[in-house]
Amino acid sequence: MKKFSGFTLAELLITLGIIGVVAVLVLPSLMTNVNDRVNAEKIRSAKYKFTKATDHMKSLGLIGPYSSTDAFVDELQKYFKIAKRCDANHLRACWPTDTVKLENGKEWDIANTKTGKELKMTENDGDYTSDNVGIITADGTPMILSYNKKCESLDPMKTYGWTTSNGKPETNATAGCVAAVFEINGNGRPNTFRKDVIAFNANGLGSACSIEIDGKCFGAAFSPTPMTYAECAGENATSAEHETEAGSYAKSLGISKCFYTNDYWAGAVKQCNGIQNMPTMADLGKIVSLLYEGNPSVGAKQDVFNLTYNNKASQYGLPEPHFSIWSGDEYDTLGYYAYLRAFGTTGTQCYGNNRVNSAALGLCIVE
Repeated sequence: MKKFSGFTLAELLITLGIIGVVAVLVLPSLMTNVNDRVNAEKIRSAKYKFTKATDHMKSLGLIGPYSSTDAFVDELQKYFKIAKRCDANHLRACWPTDTVKLENGKEWDIANTKTGKELKMTENDGDYTSDNVGIITADGTPMILSYNKKCESLDPMKTYGWTTSNGKPETNATAGCVAAVFEINGNGRPNTFRKDVIAFNANGLGSACSIEIDGKCFGAAFSPTPMTYAECAGENATSAEHETEAGSYAKSLGISKCFYTNDYWAGAVKQCNGIQNMPTMADLGKIVSLLYEGNPSVGAKQDVFNLTYNNKASQYGLPEPHFSIWSGDEYDTLGYYAYLRAFGTTGTQCYGNNRVNSAALGLCIVE
């Protein structure tokens, strides 16, 4: 009789089990390495395409000077394909997620990335005070750009050498001229800083404070979306309730009374998640010291004239005067007025202003 040699079923099962265990142990590491290499190539490619364009601009003497990020992008788009462009007030339209997870575990609202300050660019780094610009490149990469208005002070004859990364060319002609943050994960989650959200010539991301006063951190100023009377007073509110106490929703925000159907002040309160997260009139008085020569001290409801504006509003995420900012203080208990402070080129005033004022800005405590 012939004798057949081979593996028994038990031996095959044991072998397959061993292979399975090894695969479980090894595959995650292999996949991580593959993903890391893919991400590294995405990062390198995004930097290469952008800096290839800016290097060409530099060779033509067009890297600067520009008065703003917006003006820089006007020229950049002649040499760099841009599929979409967003101003500082609409950055979210050029970014796939509302927030970015920071290294400290907190979340950063991408809509607040309005100037170089939010990319942690300081005066030592240059003048990154103009409004940022969001773009989506032709290959779908979201970027937020911040231009250094002191770029023209750099040595125009300086040569930015081409180096290699993973055997491929890379340049950094934008160093000292443009700070940026870009994203390589598309609509994927999580959107994490230094993993799939990359700082480029920037010092970081997530300095939420556009204005810091007495330990309070205020984010960038914004134009409020008005609330209707029904939204303010509660879902079931009717016009007959104009003379009655406001609903529970308004109470939860700290609003004592609702009245108007286009209530911009209430809209600011809603966005700040309550009047306790809005500036007091005393806070607004202290903002005066940041914007005028001599750092004048102004009382909560004091009007001061014959001041000299110091041209620093953009450093704090504010427009150039004339502008006004809502406080969290109601002027009356009828729902008609709230306090705001107006900032002009030569002075500042406190007002009890109609809550339908669409021009006044909101300001929220963010940390």
